[in-house]
Amino acid sequence: MKISEPDFWQDKYELDDTPWDTGTTTPEIIKSINHSINKKICILGCGYSKDAIYLSEKGHKVFAVDFASSPIDYLYKLKKENHINNLFPVKENIFNLSLKYNNFFDIVIEYTCFCAIPKNKRKNYIDVVSSILYKKAVCLALFFPTKKPTRESSGPPFHVNIDTVLPMFEEKFKIINFNPNPDSIKPRIGNEVFVEMQKL
Repeated sequence: MKISEPDFWQDKYELDDTPWDTGTTTPEIIKSINHSINKKICILGCGYSKDAIYLSEKGHKVFAVDFASSPIDYLYKLKKENHINNLFPVKENIFNLSLKYNNFFDIVIEYTCFCAIPKNKRKNYIDVVSSILYKKAVCLALFFPTKKPTRESSGPPFHVNIDTVLPMFEEKFKIINFNPNPDSIKPRIGNEVFVEMQKL
């Protein structure tokens, strides 16, 4: 089973093998958004996103996207039980989003999605992020893991080398904030880099 297929990830959810799920909101992302102005926000590869719940309850329209069934079912259940009208779970492959959401979002949130994208698809990923944002809208990316993995280390499928990744994004985006020491949760301190990028 391939890592780029929904069943690969759905099996992990069914086995409760979800080490990427922190069970909390993401401080660096939350504080980077102006909550006084409601935005249309897309969270890519959302999983059981606590950020999606928090941001929708703040009044933003949040489109939480995943191609595995379990996280989308989970978010739909929370939406119904808690009457969260601004939350829109979307079961879709992120590479298909341009078809429906071209020039649509104010903000795209990247957190633990890019590290699951094979290197030969990363340019396609960046193209999608650019296409679903309107001009001068922003991508908030908390890249993880940025430390070079060792043989003993476990974690996401693919390491994020900031020195090679940022030039790829700069073909479509202007870097407006780079923070190598973001407000990370304890297990990820020193292994994340926050970048705010504006679509050209």
